[in-house]
Amino acid sequence: MSTTNTHSHTELKKKGRVALAEIQFNPQVTHNNDDDVKIKLRRDSSSSSKKRNVSSVLGDNDNDNVSVSKKLKIYRDDEDTDLADNEKTLVEDIGKEVVTDTWRNLDLLEKNDVSMVAEYSNDIFTYLYNQENIYQPTHNYLQDPESPFYIRPSMRAILVDWLVEVHEKFSLVPETLLLGINIMDRFLSFNKATVSKLQLLAVTSLFIAAKFEEVNLPTVTTYSYITDGAASIDDIKSAELFILKSLKFQISWPNPLNFLRRISKVDGYKFETRNMGKFLLEYIMSCPRFVSLKPSVTAALAMYTARKIKGDKEIFWDSTYIHYSGGIDADHDLNFQGYYRELIEELANPTTELQSLMNKYKKPAFNAVYYKIRHLIKKEIKKYQEE
Repeated sequence: MSTTNTHSHTELKKKGRVALAEIQFNPQVTHNNDDDVKIKLRRDSSSSSKKRNVSSVLGDNDNDNVSVSKKLKIYRDDEDTDLADNEKTLVEDIGKEVVTDTWRNLDLLEKNDVSMVAEYSNDIFTYLYNQENIYQPTHNYLQDPESPFYIRPSMRAILVDWLVEVHEKFSLVPETLLLGINIMDRFLSFNKATVSKLQLLAVTSLFIAAKFEEVNLPTVTTYSYITDGAASIDDIKSAELFILKSLKFQISWPNPLNFLRRISKVDGYKFETRNMGKFLLEYIMSCPRFVSLKPSVTAALAMYTARKIKGDKEIFWDSTYIHYSGGIDADHDLNFQGYYRELIEELANPTTELQSLMNKYKKPAFNAVYYKIRHLIKKEIKKYQEE
């Protein structure tokens, strides 16, 4: 591994360590009484919530920043590739757009952009849809207290919220966080884990995900340090091997961000809607009740909710949206509508404490999208109550 991957312990001390230190767990307490689970998050007194720059975490390397910017542009994830460019393309190429019997072929609008591989898009996503079931948790292990693999939803929420904070400190790409959560969920769905080992499982899942997704990543020493002594380097290495063997080295999970970006193509990659969708996607992934949802359904739910509460006035979820979401008829699918109602109710009255996730999306770096969503959710709930 190159020297640009090495983290400075001094820098981390300035930022403060983040740890799930002592979890006092009483197995005799019923699963509904989560107040008896006492959690202590230890941080150095100099801890700061300010987001770390890529250069401060991974070394000052201009090439790294160029590669990150290039990736953002390819994924249409930077604000500069919002409607200004995309609407121009749509207007110029509208005569070339192929309209099938029911939906518009938008991939052809990007046929001259080699990074979008338009000629292979349908084949790629057909493959990803077929792979979804392979990389899902065997069941929602948080809903059956009689299951041998059951852990309290509040315990998982603590782990995921801690992962969100560590992920932000390391300035990793969004795909890494989502894959890390998926690895942890899949492992826990058919393996027993003692409470004392849950933090080791969480940090190792993020470690594996970073190896898969990142170009430049933190060293194992840094992962150990960030746990404040809860996981040694050897612990993480051993856990990594055990987790990978347990999952049969199957970690190329169809990431929901790929599906979200594909759906975003339909509205011209609107930055605000997609930014709201990303927050909702991370919230859904962090929420215990949605653990068993497929990535394509998760992405569709995030984008559908973002557009619904935002009140977009154009055609809402037409045949083109159905095609680019993988065949999800969001307005008429009763199960999907049930997920939508559960999500807005959870957002309005959270049953899961995800403070790090909320704090993250309150920051200017994320356009303080949390406040906007909270405001819009209240209006949506009021609309439901009036109906």
